Amino acid sequence: MAKRKSRPPLSAIATASRSEASEAVYFARKCGLTPDEALWMMRQAQRRQGVRLGETGTAERRARRSAPW
Repeated sequence: MAKRKSRPPLSAIATASRSEASEAVYFARKCGLTPDEALWMMRQAQRRQGVRLGETGTAERRARRSAPW
C-alpha cells in the first residue's frame, strides 16, 4: 500500500481577505517579492502602526508608567 502524501501548508495568501490578497499581489509585483512576503510585510506594518497609535492597551499603559511627568 502506498503512503498518503502530506498536504503542503496553506500559504498566507489563501487565508487573507480578497482585498488584502489583491493588494499584496500588486505590492509583490511592484517590489519584486513573493505574494507571501508582501502580505507578511503588510501585516507587520499594521501591527507596528497599531502599537504607535496606542490601540493596544498594554503598550499605552506601559508608556504612561515610564513617562517622567
